[in-house]
Amino acid sequence: QEKWDSMTRKWRDNSLVQLVRLFLIDEVHAVKDESRGATLEVVVSRMKTVKSSLSRISENPDPLPPMRFGAVSATIPNAEDIAEWLSDGKRPAVCLKIDESHRPVKLRKIVLGFPQTDFKFDLTLNYKIASVIQTYSEQKPTLVFCATRKGVQQAASVIAKDAKFVMTIEQKQR
Repeated sequence: QEKWDSMTRKWRDNSLVQLVRLFLIDEVHAVKDESRGATLEVVVSRMKTVKSSLSRISENPDPLPPMRFGAVSATIPNAEDIAEWLSDGKRPAVCLKIDESHRPVKLRKIVLGFPQTDFKFDLTLNYKIASVIQTYSEQKPTLVFCATRKGVQQAASVIAKDAKFVMTIEQKQR
């Protein structure tokens, strides 16, 4: 997103930016990330400005179709708000929530409760991940979701140091 931010700052001089007709935002939940969220918000707002400006100045009798926005996230709680933010105000935004009944492989969910004892609650959870995986994974691949890139890095670092997973020789060589 930082590269796109740089490319679109002078979008009037960049014909490539003006040709965009579908703007897909992967992991839109990053908008709440402390370090990268502001950039994502600026980029999306700028692209909305590009869309609005191009639709006003289009004099071609057969203009290009208007730019559309798509946003995806596996973890965003306020999808309707994001859809409304992305809409152009002329047509209602479409918000699709796809539940897990559409998954080709069913997920097994386990909910555990931990008392919150300090303001660094997320960091303390990192030290519980390895034992939770060992207890419930049945030696199968396990996916751990974290809200931010920094959170992923911290969790991975703790798991790599503390976990005593049983690995095959092939896995150790990777």
